[in-house]
Amino acid sequence: MIDERFFPEKCCRKNSIFVRSSSSDLFSSFSVSGKVEQLQSDNSLQATTIATQSFQFQRANAISTAASQYGINTDADTQGKEIEYRTILKNQPTCDLAVPAAIAGGLLDYTHRIRSGAMSADTGNADATGAGPTASGTLTYCQAVLWIDPLLAAIDKANSQLVAIRQLEYDGNLREKSLSKPQPFP
Repeated sequence: MIDERFFPEKCCRKNSIFVRSSSSDLFSSFSVSGKVEQLQSDNSLQATTIATQSFQFQRANAISTAASQYGINTDADTQGKEIEYRTILKNQPTCDLAVPAAIAGGLLDYTHRIRSGAMSADTGNADATGAGPTASGTLTYCQAVLWIDPLLAAIDKANSQLVAIRQLEYDGNLREKSLSKPQPFP
């Protein structure tokens, strides 16, 4: 404990600490106010960063949940329409007519290209023999009609997912721009 009678000017300083010098019996004062302010500033910055990241995670979760729910609703609507279309097509006399082979073959090839493009680039998992399930020899007009709605639903779901991705990128770009602006010092 420092006796104020001997060093009254040093005892009255705010935010000062006293260290006894080992080589002499003098006390020296070191200001810690600058360090305290720096630590407070660092803590404030960390709190802001954590709050921003928390908001971003919540926003990303909300956007992805909405896109996922949209996909679920789209699938349910598509299944309902497929049942309705099958019921209507049962009574159509032209339902069993075959689509011309050139058109059916072109659609099948296009389907295989789309599927292979969506698959992994790892060729070790590829089915080189083509021994997987094969399509029947002909495609009927009813089968073609029943393909349309699921294809449109798949495109709609993919577009919804792309919109969600763009929204997340837009939100991220806004955040980056706001962080890149020079902040005024308090």
